[in-house]
Amino acid sequence: MSRNESRTQGAPQAAPPPVPSQPQSEVPSNAFSFVVPTEVVDLPSKGLFYGEGHPLYGLDSIEVKHMTAKEEDILTSASLLKKGVALDKMLQSIIVDKRIKVEELLVGDKNALLIASRVYGYGAHYNVEVPCPTCNSVFEHTFDLNQIEAKEVEDVQGVSKTENNTFVVTLPKSNLEIEYRLLLSKDEHELSNKTSGGSLELLKLITVSVNGQADTFYIERALQSMPILDVSVLKRAYAKTMPDIDMTQDVECTNCGETTEMGVPLDAGFFWPDS
Repeated sequence: MSRNESRTQGAPQAAPPPVPSQPQSEVPSNAFSFVVPTEVVDLPSKGLFYGEGHPLYGLDSIEVKHMTAKEEDILTSASLLKKGVALDKMLQSIIVDKRIKVEELLVGDKNALLIASRVYGYGAHYNVEVPCPTCNSVFEHTFDLNQIEAKEVEDVQGVSKTENNTFVVTLPKSNLEIEYRLLLSKDEHELSNKTSGGSLELLKLITVSVNGQADTFYIERALQSMPILDVSVLKRAYAKTMPDIDMTQDVECTNCGETTEMGVPLDAGFFWPDS
């Protein structure tokens, strides 16, 4: 063994230089806590027509989230569209208070949520083709959904409200005393699924009692024999006492220039606009 080899073996080995550590990117604990904006929507009912056990009892507004890709998927789901529940599923998804069920909403309050969610999701301008009742031409009109407001619930002469949030009216021709209630979203679905539909089905759904009798068979017989004048009075009383939104706007025909009051058409483009 040479002197140089001996020197090398006996000398202490130097420690390898430290490898610089790679900086680790720390993910903040709230990095995935994305906040979806919310809005407060005024309810036409002002919470006055719900029972004490309802989460909207006495409340004049409801908080909803803006629609996201999740809600768009709901609105475009073929199976939900086929069942006719896509809009309800979408509304249920954006309501912040999950105690509130869409099926238990008054029809007018649900309508207010539909308009608000459309405005927050796609904007207030709604382009749609409408027919002119004067010259029969079809033209494109832009409705401003921000102009839609709640209708004032009217005090109708001869109609009184009960403690149970129902209404009582005495009809002029038959002198029947009718107690009726306001329709909920689930009632609206039931009505749309009726094969016959029409006035009789509506009256059967809203009528609670006739002359104090709540028997279903008695009510149906009374409604079937009700004079048409009384039917008109009952339907008018219901319409005036139902809290809702006013969907009508003035529309000027681009062809003949006539101005007509039209209801905002809720066609396929309302929640599925082309642009």
